[in-house]
Amino acid sequence: MAVTTAANARPQQPYSVTNALKTARESADNCMDPVTTAILEFVLTRVWHKVLLSLGSYVMTREEFAVFNFFQYRYIGNEIAVNARKLYWDNTHA
Repeated sequence: MAVTTAANARPQQPYSVTNALKTARESADNCMDPVTTAILEFVLTRVWHKVLLSLGSYVMTREEFAVFNFFQYRYIGNEIAVNARKLYWDNTHA
């Protein structure tokens, strides 16, 4: 019989991008814990690089868009960001 210890136990719910985004949305004054911040910053950086490298043709996934949209204040007035959001909505099917 296998014994589960704290060192090898898996968490009930993995800390996913979706969970990190939910935590960030619920936190007061955007005071996020370091794990949440690291996850979201990693995804945002990865998405922004994809957008920049695609020369305006990359369509974000739903999860990528959710993170990008959460940080939209960072891209106020940025035409590349505006076009990336438009491209997402133009390619989203209900």
